Amino acid sequence: MLSFHTLTVSDRETVQAVTLKAGRRNCNYTFANLVGWQFWFHTEVCVLPDAVVLRFTFDGERAYMVCTVGDLQPELISALVNDSGGRLMLLGLEDSQAQAVSQLSQFTIETEPRRNQYDYIYRRDRLATLQGGAYQAKRNHVNRFRAEHPDFEYRPLVPELFDECRRLSALWREEKEANGGTIAAEQRVMETVFANWNALKMTGGCIFADGRMVAFTYGTAVTTDTFDVCVEKADRRVEGAFSIINQQFAEHLPEQFVYLNREEDMGIEGLRKSKSSYHPEILLTYNKIIVRKSYVLERMTPADAPLTIDWMVRQYGFSRPEVEQWVRTLHFNWPLSVKALDADGQVVGLLNMSDYRIQDEVPQIATDAPDLLAALNARRYTAVFSFIVAEQYRGTRLNYNMLMSILPELKAHYDFLFIPVLHRLKTHQYWQRWGATEFYRDAECVCYKLELQSVVV
Repeated sequence: MLSFHTLTVSDRETVQAVTLKAGRRNCNYTFANLVGWQFWFHTEVCVLPDAVVLRFTFDGERAYMVCTVGDLQPELISALVNDSGGRLMLLGLEDSQAQAVSQLSQFTIETEPRRNQYDYIYRRDRLATLQGGAYQAKRNHVNRFRAEHPDFEYRPLVPELFDECRRLSALWREEKEANGGTIAAEQRVMETVFANWNALKMTGGCIFADGRMVAFTYGTAVTTDTFDVCVEKADRRVEGAFSIINQQFAEHLPEQFVYLNREEDMGIEGLRKSKSSYHPEILLTYNKIIVRKSYVLERMTPADAPLTIDWMVRQYGFSRPEVEQWVRTLHFNWPLSVKALDADGQVVGLLNMSDYRIQDEVPQIATDAPDLLAALNARRYTAVFSFIVAEQYRGTRLNYNMLMSILPELKAHYDFLFIPVLHRLKTHQYWQRWGATEFYRDAECVCYKLELQSVVV
């Protein structure tokens, strides 16, 4: 069982013992970023011998990131699936990691590339020298800054200069058109970093021109050969300020750092254009992956009646005596009922069919529409009594696969499916997408019929 605790600055050594050894240039593993944004994502950490697991909140859902020395092992994924409640959201996996996970047969995998989160990674020496035709425009910006500010000064960023950084950051915020909440959060992150500057082993630089700070930047190592540039701010009124801090910081960093990770573009068009113009050596891909345990489909028998009762009570809130009465009297079509079992043998889905009559479900139809009832009863039909999947499998193809597994037999023996749906349930559109049409409604439910011959696999 995984043991998590709230991430704090004191976790730096144990976390970096794994992340530095792993050698992944992913900026999400930069400890300063993790601890700085802890308040925003409510990040928790579990440190294992060869893995750091981060559990946090992302877009209102529980999510995970994992930094491993070597491949992400199936045993760890299984533990994470269990910890997640059955639906594991993994963020920040590179393509090679995502591909390795997708080949694990004991899981069902959904992969979504996250282009807005790709990291831009550059050769430090190229940003420092700006040599070659590809960097001509950048050299021009730097040279113009030098010409207009011949007495400019590059200084290492030290705590005595933090108030200057705050002044410049406040100016930057005034000019920046962005979400106010996010900007305020970024300021809080910066203050956390400043308060723990030495403990986080931060390195920064700044540019002074005309007696004041016009640009600053800082970051820290993410691997032994890669430096992560966490923040870069400049006075937009000073032409070339961004270009000069970029070039000067790269020039003054220790030569051990072969690469600079300048993080993502967040999908901002101007930022993407700017980062691309520096010609990244690596565009580090990231993926969002949803992992669930694989499942098998089995036909049900009368011995599964207690299972059906439990699920109906738990999922729909019906009283147990009421459901027990239905199961006894509604003539369940057990051979055409299906259950889904995950890799651990847990039931994750039910499709219960029943041969009860339409008038048993909606007695008033015999009075309101006797001719319609007679026409329907003259045909062959079976009813969908319950169609339920576990929460972690909602939005997947489990519903579809359960129905498809019995469709040939349904077509062979019946003309249509009778589907009563309570008004309060959310499955009306689901059946309508299948082509089901309403033929009657009362105060409790809507009655649909799905012509089976019209259903195409």
